[in-house]
Amino acid sequence: MAQAEAYEDISPFVPPEPVCFVNHDRAKAIMAEDNLDALFASEDANLYYLSGHAPDSVLAHFYEPWACAIYPRHDGIPPTLITGEYDMTYCLTHPTWMEARYYGTEWTAISTMLKKVHGGLGIGTELHKPLQNLYESTLPKRQSTYFDAVVDFIETEMPKGNLRIGFDDLRMGGEVQEKIGSRLEVVDGKRAFRRIRLVKTEPEIEILKQGMVVNENAVRAAGAAVKEGHSCMEMVNAYRDAVQRGGGKWLGERGMLFGAGPDGAFVLDHDYTERMTFERGQGVILDCICLYKLYHADSARTACVGEPTNYQKMMHEVVKEAIAAGESNLKAGTHSSDLERMGMEVFEKSDLPTEGATVIYHPIGLNVFDFATPEDAASGWVMETNTMVNFEVFYRHPEHGGMHMEDTTRVTETGVERFTTLPHEIIVAG
Repeated sequence: MAQAEAYEDISPFVPPEPVCFVNHDRAKAIMAEDNLDALFASEDANLYYLSGHAPDSVLAHFYEPWACAIYPRHDGIPPTLITGEYDMTYCLTHPTWMEARYYGTEWTAISTMLKKVHGGLGIGTELHKPLQNLYESTLPKRQSTYFDAVVDFIETEMPKGNLRIGFDDLRMGGEVQEKIGSRLEVVDGKRAFRRIRLVKTEPEIEILKQGMVVNENAVRAAGAAVKEGHSCMEMVNAYRDAVQRGGGKWLGERGMLFGAGPDGAFVLDHDYTERMTFERGQGVILDCICLYKLYHADSARTACVGEPTNYQKMMHEVVKEAIAAGESNLKAGTHSSDLERMGMEVFEKSDLPTEGATVIYHPIGLNVFDFATPEDAASGWVMETNTMVNFEVFYRHPEHGGMHMEDTTRVTETGVERFTTLPHEIIVAG
């Protein structure tokens, strides 16, 4: 086996720059409002938001608990990722902007291997010397278990008096409180996380844009697979394949929420829907949702098997006009309920019965409906600059089927930056 000196002969490994998604000013302000000393994330989305840490060990939920990120409100306390030695190489090739602390994972040979590498054994690959250095530099704060590492951070880094920490998993908070004692007040941190995450940072927006490209390409592939006499499943598979080729993951059973014909305007059992074959004249709803690097993409258009009927064309024009009415008035400071009202007014002035219309604004991000609070979901909210918002208009008719359109936009002070590139036209399929 080569010794440590051999590492010097290898081309140096240059890790990528760590990415930080956190809107620090907004986070600190909201934490101050809630009188929180820190936020504690152990669920996938919030862990990724705070730290950028999302290895397969986390996403596949190997063990619970596995990793967490602690984000203190006060200056001078290091924001910290805590994870197992198992993830050390991932943290080398995909570094976090936070301080990283590790606990032992002796149940796996990876910990033994790290000790061997630290001792100078192994073939001198480009990772071995940096891994040796990372192992050495993090040894002083190494703990035996996950909870030992969490307790050590709180006891050595956080203030000595009473603490109020928001946990995104209250059960996890309860277990930490048992070990820290009564000076720790555990509160539900999900509300704070959601409020912070409503306004997106540039790294988040870049991922959302990339994910939208993946999803829109898959929508196009699905539309091209709609053919008379062919099965709905062929369309579903075309969507799935395109999402996977783009590096995304479809959501739910199939990633597409609706089917074809009059019944396609309703949410149906997937097995039932996928056994159907397309018939000429049917409208086909393509409401497609996928994940890309944990962020959601949500796009909707409508296809028609053959040329659309006059009624389908009328439905489409009204839906298209409703989308335009909302988007033309969308800017920071406007209330979502006012924008939805503008969309509904288009239906009220049309020849379509208004009871078939659904007009919804929803933020999008690490959740597909990324509302800051349950109250916002129920009553709407005031738009803020750099919120990523989906505007969807759906019309359902028991005889003529559904007509759906959904766009993704970025809210600015003066209007919107429209990220959706799909045309506002019916997809005329074979």
